[in-house]
Amino acid sequence: MYKAIALDLDGTLTNSEKKVSERNKRALQGAIKNGVSIILASGRPTYGMSEVWEALELENLGGYVLSYNGSLCMDCKTKAVLFEHNLPRSYYAPIAEMVREAKLGLLSYQGKEIVTERPEYPYMDRESRINKMFFHKVQNLPEALKEEACKLLALGEHEDLLRLKEKLEKEYGEELSIFFSEPYFLEICPPGVDKGESLRKLLELKGWKREELMAFGDGGNDLTMLEFAGKGIAMANSQKHVLEIADEVTLSNDEDGVAVMVEKYILSNS
Repeated sequence: MYKAIALDLDGTLTNSEKKVSERNKRALQGAIKNGVSIILASGRPTYGMSEVWEALELENLGGYVLSYNGSLCMDCKTKAVLFEHNLPRSYYAPIAEMVREAKLGLLSYQGKEIVTERPEYPYMDRESRINKMFFHKVQNLPEALKEEACKLLALGEHEDLLRLKEKLEKEYGEELSIFFSEPYFLEICPPGVDKGESLRKLLELKGWKREELMAFGDGGNDLTMLEFAGKGIAMANSQKHVLEIADEVTLSNDEDGVAVMVEKYILSNS
């Protein structure tokens, strides 16, 4: 019935130690052997997802990566980029100034580095640990980005970010995708970019139907993905609004919730 499984990483496929459990690995590799394609869909930069696709051996077994919330889609085996959307450079300076005025943090990525003016800012260390990427401190973020970025990420306390989000949407609501991945992470992405829309594009390229897609997630940036999929599954540890829209709820990311559903719907029928 299912031809593809889309998986968020943090809080979903990986456990609290940011690792893929042996049970999850066995279940997903078993699904691959049954002809199901694995799609890793994360707000992380592409480099920050490499440890996970290597753990699943997708370079050999095949699979796909949707990084930066779907701004970039890559074939894990060939490393071919199937599509990519960048944030136009004209937005960088005014957004950076709005973030500075709000006294919040802002970052982006270049290669294997996180680029920011304030590496010491709260929550920056979380992004560094998650992606295993070092900071490159700069005086002016917009000027330091030599290539167009797939996204900007604002960081701070949720109430402060809510006010920033309101200002950004008032100014750029029709032009950019602005949403929370975590209460302390506000994603600023190219227009029309989210996990659901990017999965739609990938499915069109592969000739799959949305009814043939199973998706797992736990956070705000997973909402469109779970709503788009034929079966959208929320982790028990999901944010409340994710639990409310899911077709089904599985166990938490520390209880191999992904494997439980893959075993139930795919491996039990093989």
